Amino acid sequence: MLVIGQIDYANVYPIFHQLNKHKEYRFVKGVPSYLNTALREGVIDLSPCSSIEYAKSFEDYILIPGISISSTEKVKSVMLYSEVPIEDLKGRKVFLTGESGTSVVLFRILVNEMYGFQPEFTDQPEGAEAKVLIGDKALFELYNGQNKYVYDLCTLWNAFTGLPFVFALWIARKDAVRAKRAEFEMFAGQLDEIKKDSKSNLAALLDHYSMKGLTSYQIIDYWETMDYSLSDRHVQGLLRFYSYAKKYGAIKEIPPINFFV
Repeated sequence: MLVIGQIDYANVYPIFHQLNKHKEYRFVKGVPSYLNTALREGVIDLSPCSSIEYAKSFEDYILIPGISISSTEKVKSVMLYSEVPIEDLKGRKVFLTGESGTSVVLFRILVNEMYGFQPEFTDQPEGAEAKVLIGDKALFELYNGQNKYVYDLCTLWNAFTGLPFVFALWIARKDAVRAKRAEFEMFAGQLDEIKKDSKSNLAALLDHYSMKGLTSYQIIDYWETMDYSLSDRHVQGLLRFYSYAKKYGAIKEIPPINFFV
């Protein structure tokens, strides 16, 4: 039986709503940082995980082709909320969520490359003048928070590079693939079909899903911003991210992009 990590956020619900119907798999829910660790330690066989996780342990991993969690111009759930403009954050404390792997690195890259400084980061929200949030917390804050300055990190990345940003990849452990190859082949085919159909009737998903603080329209609008593809242009954006991540010491080397076939 394949053991599959499930990001416990709204962004991937259109995929997992269908995947969860497959009783031949076991699902383990968690935030991205938890699933990154679970995959690295072999607790799960595969998962949508932070794209930075692949680069950190690529020798042990292989990617499911054609699928990601990405966005082209805005994502709405990887956000900087601040009391001052982003260019004035130099010397000020910025809270970084512990739920993320990729987004924290992305923020470090953006402030250094676009604004030329490194803020003072903290893992304690008290006393911070800005905060980087991801997932459902970021989405709730977008529509319900009282923040003076709001920045979508995907929008900043697109303005900086002109490329989409790949927040998560579907990553499998190589040893699990060797042990369960037939199951992986079946899963990859099912996942591809689910991805193709994932946005065909988003309104129907609202019969099964709701989020406190968001209207039905806001939830559907959010799902429509999600990009589950992984084209050559996405890979180009991913490799650009990895090059900056290496520059700032987040990874040791730029990994080869290897797909399960």
